[in-house]
Amino acid sequence: MPILMKRRSADVSDTSEDGFVCLYFLILFLLCSALILTLLNAVQDRTRTAMNIRQANVLAAQEAAVLQFVKCELRKELLEDGEYDRYGVSFRITKHQHRIDAAVFSPRSEVIQITMEDDTHVYDYEVLRSETAA
Repeated sequence: MPILMKRRSADVSDTSEDGFVCLYFLILFLLCSALILTLLNAVQDRTRTAMNIRQANVLAAQEAAVLQFVKCELRKELLEDGEYDRYGVSFRITKHQHRIDAAVFSPRSEVIQITMEDDTHVYDYEVLRSETAA
């Protein structure tokens, strides 16, 4: 029996017996895996950025639509409390003294608090939205 065992071990090459080939393949596999993971993370970050930019553009467009409507109605002195659907944005206007609240329903929900300089001019505005809607 000892003679057969020596023959089998003689058939196996020295490099695979020491594990050098397996080690090289392991290192190559780990490097390729690290490269692929890095590329996937970069793609994921770009996708998140594109989604955030798209959402920011939607929010800015709806804010601009509401502000444009309020400014126009203030100039004509026709702004009244009520629900409106203009420029593809649904919102409710509530007038207060020196302030107007515009609660936007769609496409994204938020509240725009508009501060007026006098009864016909917009001085400033602040947007209030929940973290889940932002």
